Amino acid sequence: IKPDLVPGEVTAVSAEKLVLKTADGSLNAILSDKTVYKRVPPENPKTTVPSSFAEIGVGDKVVVSGVYASDKKSLPVRTVYLMTKSDISQKQSKELAEWKTRGLKGRVTLVNQQTKEITVTTPGLMGAKTIVLTPKDNAEFLRYSQESARFEEAKKSTLVEVAVGDTIEALG
Repeated sequence: IKPDLVPGEVTAVSAEKLVLKTADGSLNAILSDKTVYKRVPPENPKTTVPSSFAEIGVGDKVVVSGVYASDKKSLPVRTVYLMTKSDISQKQSKELAEWKTRGLKGRVTLVNQQTKEITVTTPGLMGAKTIVLTPKDNAEFLRYSQESARFEEAKKSTLVEVAVGDTIEALG
């Protein structure tokens, strides 16, 4: 039987279970002495380091693995993958600092597909400033939908989709 992986946010912690807020509602993640705890660093989510039950707190993000009980409201847990609130907060602070020092936001005034250059005008205290961006070949483009400006909901895009009049944010 293949275990289910269920992501959620911890809403309550007790010695025998974690109560999680998931996309499908509330879930009781039933713990045992065989449950394995692993911490996932936010800067490299493909790696894990050993962790313990004591590190889990309300508001932390977890992914639990196990096989659902017959009531579908509880899940005996084999493994808890933990990303703490403080780890997430530190990562967000670091990203914000990068955007402040290396970020750019402005309006696209020209796109040259042949030279792969994007001309951007940025507002400033001393007047508008024009900057030419030359994205690397492996640059990642994301486009926000008309319905949402949430980063998590942005879709992959390409240089071809960048148009004059677009607002652009770049990090480099």
